[in-house]
Amino acid sequence: MDAGHSDPSPPPSLAARLGGWARARRRLPRRAGHDAPEAAGRRWVTPVLAGLIVAGPLATLAGATLLANAAERETTRLDATLAPRRITEQRRAAVHGMLSAAMLRPGPTALLDRVAAALPADAALVRAERSADGALVLEVSVSDPDALRSALRRVPALAGLRDVRQHEGEGRTLVLLRQVAP
Repeated sequence: MDAGHSDPSPPPSLAARLGGWARARRRLPRRAGHDAPEAAGRRWVTPVLAGLIVAGPLATLAGATLLANAAERETTRLDATLAPRRITEQRRAAVHGMLSAAMLRPGPTALLDRVAAALPADAALVRAERSADGALVLEVSVSDPDALRSALRRVPALAGLRDVRQHEGEGRTLVLLRQVAP
């Protein structure tokens, strides 16, 4: 046979061979002394063979179903066992994220130096705090709130400060500014 040419006639399948065997058995001459009813009693071979052929895929399907159910039960059991560990890992990741963000922010001294350098000459810092979520809150006493806002916008680190509230008191204006955490 050439490597470039395939065989034009594939070998017969199992079903074709079984069918040929059954037809050949029916054509065989009957031996003397055997009755026709006894020969008819041997007709059980063909249905049994057909049943065996059908039983293979059915057994495979039943086995696959049993294995899939066992895998589902095992997965459910493992999920229940690992749930506390997953919760702990999620909490650890959240804390890690908060600590990483806190480490990247400038410290209080650097922050106060930036604020002091940015404030107009007549402004005074009344209160400065950073909340747990990382938001910066400043309360500034100033005579001209517009000059304060424009001075803070010139410093990139403080440009995100927004007016939350302002009120007049003793000839000066108290301005509350808040910056959302990055």
